[in-house]
Amino acid sequence: MAELRAAGPLRLRSRDPRRRDARGPGKSRRAPLPAVSAPLDVVLFDYGHTLIYFDERPHATLVDAYGKVNRLLGDTLKREVPAAQVLIEKVSRAVDDEIQRDYAAGRPEEVEIATIYDTALRGLGLELEPDMIEQVMELEQEGWLNSVHVGPDVIGTLEALRGHGLRLGLVSNAAYRPRLMKQQLAALGLADFFDAVSFSSEVGVRKPHPAIYADALRKLAADPSRTLFVGDRVREDVQGPQAQGMRAVLTREWRQEDDPGVADFVIQRLGELPAIVERMGPGRAGPIPIMR
Repeated sequence: MAELRAAGPLRLRSRDPRRRDARGPGKSRRAPLPAVSAPLDVVLFDYGHTLIYFDERPHATLVDAYGKVNRLLGDTLKREVPAAQVLIEKVSRAVDDEIQRDYAAGRPEEVEIATIYDTALRGLGLELEPDMIEQVMELEQEGWLNSVHVGPDVIGTLEALRGHGLRLGLVSNAAYRPRLMKQQLAALGLADFFDAVSFSSEVGVRKPHPAIYADALRKLAADPSRTLFVGDRVREDVQGPQAQGMRAVLTREWRQEDDPGVADFVIQRLGELPAIVERMGPGRAGPIPIMR
């Protein structure tokens, strides 16, 4: 997921999770693979448009967040500061635009988010100490969280996989501080499912750079040949993991990225994943319940 800002993509709209691909649930155009010899120990997940989907952030929520920023800066600087709407236009949207440009350029290194905020704030004549910039980012993310939703099949799928001995990890391209991202996972009720998380803001590079996958595998002491990667982007979540020796599932539940036929499996919703894991032969006893 090469698109996360704070909690997710940069103002991306997602389709209604109730909508399905025209083929319907489970109607992948690719035939299921036979069970493979190496049992499965670990499943790694992308984050945005794999486990969560996004509303377009309500304007009222953003105004509320930057109203808090306005008061914080006024109290700290002891002078009049730009109104919330000006801060939205000149800081929040400017930061979004800069991150988008950097991602579009294809640089493997993750941006330094605080530097981008600092530049935008200085453009308004606001020179802040680093700890104050961190507070501005945190206030914006409180507003952003209201537009993030856990997918309908996610909790049941994660419970099923964890309940049968599989270790789970998260690998996400996210420009914001790992601390803020982990707070978001906790707020959404997802943090306890994962044995390890790897954010590009922590590792320093984005998927599909090998280092971010290596970080997750290292944290889980995982063998790539016994690891499955699940995500919505071909380059970052299929080809990148495959290049490191993992198998990959392309999910098309919210993002309909063209499938060039390279994924080991293609699913239309996350609830189809337990059946694939069962086919691959996870290293534990007992069947994983298949979500309907």
